[in-house]
Amino acid sequence: MRNIILLLLLVSAAFSLSPKQIEILQTVRDVARTIPDKNGETYENTLSAICLTESSGGRDMIGDFKRGTSITKASLGVMQIQASTARFMARTYKELAWVDELSDLKIVNKLITDVEFSATIAAYYMRWLNDYRTSYFSAISGYNGGMSNKAYYDRVVKNMKVIKDLVKEGALR
Repeated sequence: MRNIILLLLLVSAAFSLSPKQIEILQTVRDVARTIPDKNGETYENTLSAICLTESSGGRDMIGDFKRGTSITKASLGVMQIQASTARFMARTYKELAWVDELSDLKIVNKLITDVEFSATIAAYYMRWLNDYRTSYFSAISGYNGGMSNKAYYDRVVKNMKVIKDLVKEGALR
């Protein structure tokens, strides 16, 4: 047990990730494995890389919030999901229908406080993007709100290498 803790500390120090960030990334991976696309593919590496890109693995829980606007318009949680995206996924996938019954403020609260909820919405969103976009590149770009966002895609790919190294070192499974 002591060796595992030391390994986690060494690996997380090498990538400047805290044990809490590693725990969040593992939760994202675990959730992603349960939500395959129409071809049976899951996106645990992609979603954990997006988590690093969007919130630094849970370090930044409130994204593009501007003074004078509603918090319901902000990107929130470990996966930086907007309430409207959560609602869209709820109307798209019957497994998430219960989300559509929540108020926007309850969705906001769950996105900020519930890693599994945020990861679940993100996994369904990635599933939807991969089912309806023509390429992996456009699916990743779509996660950040565009059809062709090379800068964002490149950051996700860079973080995918970090994720794969963490898996290789045993810090993530």
